[in-house]
Amino acid sequence: MGVLLSTAENTIQLVPKRKCGGCNVCCHSLQIETTGLVKRPNERCHNLSKGGKCGLYPDWPSLCQEYFCAWRALPDLSDEWRPDKMNVLLEFSQENFPPPFSGRTGFRITILDKSRVRSNYKLATFVASQIKNGVPCILSYGNNHGENPATVFLNVALQRAVMSGQNKAISQEILKAVNVCEKMPKQKTIIEDGKIIDV
Repeated sequence: MGVLLSTAENTIQLVPKRKCGGCNVCCHSLQIETTGLVKRPNERCHNLSKGGKCGLYPDWPSLCQEYFCAWRALPDLSDEWRPDKMNVLLEFSQENFPPPFSGRTGFRITILDKSRVRSNYKLATFVASQIKNGVPCILSYGNNHGENPATVFLNVALQRAVMSGQNKAISQEILKAVNVCEKMPKQKTIIEDGKIIDV
């Protein structure tokens, strides 16, 4: 589940002078549940203005202030990796990864635009590098309003393609994973008494 999580609890160093700029993907894609703000996944935050600025700023919830996607913290990722440009939201994650990846910090890779996956060799290269290094990666896809996206664990599914070293093959396998997510049932949510409930 793509939930807005605080980065402040982890010791993540942000790339100096790198700013979110006009990107507000997290304000659309992620589920937010904190004091004074409850938002279902894949729904535009009602505090977001037409110009893309937060209507609560500078008094926005601390959870929002402390959240940063992985692009803000990984200096090796170019400006093209800003989520609204790459159409991929990359997050540090501590999922319930299967053995032998249990307990490790990995990546949640949320695909925002399926049509751009096949030719996204930067994504293929990044995923291949993580898998080679034993970093757990989970792919997330599904953009229906109020529904949590489905997920696929990539390390096993992409192992053969990664070993081939061919970005085209890796991209094809990532697209297959997206297609699997697309067909999987999604968890619907509602807001009841100020809380998000799975239905």
